[in-house]
Amino acid sequence: MNNLNEINKADTFYAGNKIIQEVVLKGNRKIIAERLKDSYQNKVHATMYRYMEIEKLKEFKEKTQKGSIIDHFIRAIALSLKEKSELNSTFENDIYRIYENIDICYAVNSKRGLVTPVLRNADLLSLDEFLNEKNRMINLVLEWKHQLKDIMGGTFTITNMGNFGVDFTLPIINPPQVAILGISRICRLNISWDDNPPKTRLLMPISITYDHSVIDGVGVAQFAQILQDKINAPETLWN
Repeated sequence: MNNLNEINKADTFYAGNKIIQEVVLKGNRKIIAERLKDSYQNKVHATMYRYMEIEKLKEFKEKTQKGSIIDHFIRAIALSLKEKSELNSTFENDIYRIYENIDICYAVNSKRGLVTPVLRNADLLSLDEFLNEKNRMINLVLEWKHQLKDIMGGTFTITNMGNFGVDFTLPIINPPQVAILGISRICRLNISWDDNPPKTRLLMPISITYDHSVIDGVGVAQFAQILQDKINAPETLWN
């Protein structure tokens, strides 16, 4: 039986249920759907989870009185990508490209769906420059005044679901990039690692989804450890 007949047959099961809204995907929502479908079909998704200890990052944020924990965390990611550059890359048409510039996409929930404006050279900006540029890009998206150049050319994506009370997220790669880092809700847990005594720690759960066809899990684990080391020395993030 062909697909059209199968669809028509399935529709009969909903005949008695009143439709309150019917939407034909178009515009930004259609683009999102097509890109996510392309990502799932053409990338070998694998995800690694880790708790990041962020007590020192929180103390640094309170000391500087500038930005948020997430702002300083993004900077740590940018610097870590500089050291583990294979994640700062794209894979398309069998060509794997690693980039020098750290151009981070930061997912924003706009009135027309998800948009990922690009923070260019996120590893080089001063703290004030970073905060101004991040706020400018987010406002452009929220007001729907951004241009194509504002959302294209990113080398790595960050999505923050912690603001929505999510404990763990499984992000989908933003093609043609090869990796995306998901941030979940910050928590305090009394936890023991490596046979050490239990200790209450301030933790940020992260999940890194990567294209396993070009990136190995060991490389992602090394990136996560570099990131933790950066967070443990927050005074070096903006030097």
